Amino acid sequence: MPGVASIFTLLFILYEFCPSVLLFIPIGIFVVVYGTKNKRCDPRDVERFFAGFRVGGHRGAPHSFPENSLAGFAQAKRDGADLIEFDVAMTKDGKAVLLHDDDLDRTTNMIGPIRDKTLKELDNVNVAARFVRTKKGVLAEVIAEKIPTLEETVRWSVENDIRMLFDVKDTDTELVDIIAYLFEKYDLYDKAIVCSFYPWVVYRIKRGNQRILTGLTWRQKYFSFHDVENKRPRYTHLKQHLMEIIDYIHVFLLKTVTPWYLGADLLLTNNLDISQAFVDQQRRKGVKVAVWTVNDMAELHWMLHTLNIPILTDHPDYITKLNHLDKLSESEYDPIDKIVQFHVHSSEIEVN
Repeated sequence: MPGVASIFTLLFILYEFCPSVLLFIPIGIFVVVYGTKNKRCDPRDVERFFAGFRVGGHRGAPHSFPENSLAGFAQAKRDGADLIEFDVAMTKDGKAVLLHDDDLDRTTNMIGPIRDKTLKELDNVNVAARFVRTKKGVLAEVIAEKIPTLEETVRWSVENDIRMLFDVKDTDTELVDIIAYLFEKYDLYDKAIVCSFYPWVVYRIKRGNQRILTGLTWRQKYFSFHDVENKRPRYTHLKQHLMEIIDYIHVFLLKTVTPWYLGADLLLTNNLDISQAFVDQQRRKGVKVAVWTVNDMAELHWMLHTLNIPILTDHPDYITKLNHLDKLSESEYDPIDKIVQFHVHSSEIEVN
């Protein structure tokens, strides 16, 4: 590694001829870090946003209606969600629309990368084409659903008084500008938050407008494995091992300094990585914690009532069922105590 060797050679020469120069290196690093760090949002905006966020519909209500569709968002609101989470993608002509995957294959009647399609070409997309309803009791038919633009979604959410969580994977300057424009146009500063797995995306969003609430989404080994169970490696051989090391460093920094530097207001945490100790640790630092994706009733109750943190779920209707159970628990029969007692010990476990 000639580059590293050159750096060490330069440091050795500096030390030999002028040892005091080395003292300025940590000072320089300190100045650069403090000079480039983002500020967190106004605490009043943060508190107003989270005061109205308890249960979020993950991509809407994906077992009742197609994911990332206006029909799904409407169902999530009917089910009791106070926030909708959606995925933002960019088209060939620089328009922001909603789509989770990089391509259209899994969820629509078209194929190919979303980046290769113009907004006009997407007029023919049906996001309900491959949808199969798994939720019983929903009567409305699903025949066709268009792919919504980001602004259509924002406008609908403001009109229907529901909070938003933008999931952003794209780092384009165009998208950063679009998000900043929508926050200003619709006054979203206490109504929406922008989250991403990628720290550089969070940094750029906040750097562009330090009033925008931002969150860093994370799970263990995100950069080295495709799945939350860590069974499908993204790479092979040495590269896979290197990415696992990077993941370890990323999680360590995430728990210590990354939110501070990014100006992140939230750590959006996978449900397998949550604990009372982690939540308490972040609260002491002034960082909010929310959880994705909670699809178990006992787990949902533990997080809402014991940890007192908001959650994202594929089943926003669970909140109604949970409210019924809460009413039962106020009587002599306490079903909640029976279904969540096995979670109690988890609140004392630190996330590794």
